[in-house]
This record gives sequence, structure tokens and C-alpha cells, in this order.
Amino acid sequence: MSAMQDPQADGEALYREFITAVAAGDWAAVDGMLAADFQSVHTDGPRDKGAEMEMLKAVNLGEYSLTGFTSTRGGDTIVATHWLSVEETIDGSRLSTKPAARLTVWRQGASGWQIIAIANLNPA
Repeated sequence: MSAMQDPQADGEALYREFITAVAAGDWAAVDGMLAADFQSVHTDGPRDKGAEMEMLKAVNLGEYSLTGFTSTRGGDTIVATHWLSVEETIDGSRLSTKPAARLTVWRQGASGWQIIAIANLNPA
């Protein structure tokens, strides 16, 4: 992603790039977007990068809608929150399509912008 100037637009653009790669099954792109020290938390517990990649590969994403983005930037970090409504199936279980809050923390480094943390509050 090019130079970032507007944290609000940039947080949304970064997340849209991520969710598009997940939906397309572009695992090389997703892997590159997750930092080596990545962590996530979901309603069923925490995951490191390897466990997150396994979970994402098992997700079957359908139509999704992103709303209510709020992003802030401090130095080399962007924190973005939003609501995501998505048709998704994980391990054969269909999750709720009600909008659920998400939080993504991005850090800019030698490899560009990478995700260091995600909070996914959609009940599993």
C-alpha cells in the first residue's frame, strides 16, 4: 500500500485489502499481511499467526458488509475498528450474520503495513 496520509481512510483501505484477500483465498497475500508476532482473539480464545492462518483457510466467506469504520494513527501504528456482517462457515458451522465488532491493529515496518492484532467478536 502506498504512503498513508488519512488514518480513517487508510485503516479502512488496509482492512478491505485484507478481507478481499481472505475471501479470494489468496493465502500468500494474507500470510504477508500478518506479522510474525501476530496475535488474535476470538470468542473461542486466542490464536497466533499459524493458528489464525489455519482458521482462515477453513473459513468459507460469503457476502460481507463493512460499516462504521473508526481509525486512529500513532506513529507506525493504525488501529481500526468497524462492524462486519458476513456469511461465513467455520468447521461446518454457520456463524451469525448479525454485524459484529472487529478491531485490527496494523504496524508499518520493513515489509510495509502488517497486522499485529485482530479482535473478532462474532460468536463462534
